Amino acid sequence: MKFGIIGAGNVGATIAHILLFKNYGDIYLLDIAEDIAKGKAIDLNQSKFLFNSEYSVKGGNDYLEIKDADFIIITAGLARKPGMSRDDLLFKNFEILKDICIKIKEFKKEPFIIVVSNPLDIMAYTAYKILGFSKSKILGMAGVLDSYRFMHFIQNTFETKTTKIEAMTLGSHGDTMVPLTSKVRVDGELLISKILPEKIKEIEEKTKNGGAEIVNLLKSGSAYYAPAAAVVRMIDAIVNDENIVLPCSVYAEGEYGINDIFIGLPALLNKNGFERVEILDISQDEKNKLLNSANSIKEQINKINNKI
Repeated sequence: MKFGIIGAGNVGATIAHILLFKNYGDIYLLDIAEDIAKGKAIDLNQSKFLFNSEYSVKGGNDYLEIKDADFIIITAGLARKPGMSRDDLLFKNFEILKDICIKIKEFKKEPFIIVVSNPLDIMAYTAYKILGFSKSKILGMAGVLDSYRFMHFIQNTFETKTTKIEAMTLGSHGDTMVPLTSKVRVDGELLISKILPEKIKEIEEKTKNGGAEIVNLLKSGSAYYAPAAAVVRMIDAIVNDENIVLPCSVYAEGEYGINDIFIGLPALLNKNGFERVEILDISQDEKNKLLNSANSIKEQINKINNKI
């Protein structure tokens, strides 16, 4: 296989490193800062001997190098700074993503597209509308990352094994995300049976602010290890035809009463990409929060719809 990663920042380079470790295929790291992409590609290639990878990484700014890619991961865009929300990035990153998609649209091949750029759900919607690809081919990375953050704060509370936590978040990749507390299991038991509601609320709020906490601590830049891991988890599901449900930002067509937006939903992923949305038995409160999250995304989409 071949992977094109647009954006040679920390997220893009870390995705490349994990893919190299997994020995999936050749990688092209593309960035407007050509020398940075080339430099990181050399560094990555010099690391592959640790895990005996058969493949290599190239770097540059040539879109023709990814014209035959099986996957294109879009991480390009401005990163958040302290005090900045994902939505603050809306207009600037919209223009960046629009330009990228116009270039990709010229290719004869229709690769899987995974969007990482923020505000995530609106950027994934933009890619879908501009590219005109099947909805199965375009996904936004959000829910897997937010679920990992949810699991992190649950683990900190119970000090249980990583493999003993089942948790998922839906909705936007932002302040209106919806941690599915009613579905969380720790050591096989429902979370709601193990701790008080106020403690659950605290975990939910930490999850929602998980990215901002990292931004504030780093002072410059934002998270990249966990976002990269989340992207590769989605790639794993497709490459290995897992038929597994992962929370991803996908195009909604009536599921949970939501239409014509990208939003985090339980997506069945296999060799075809996004196969369908699984309808989970969630609480009425969670359904209401999911609809509220959808409305928040629609408000943002309305701001850029006339620019697509």
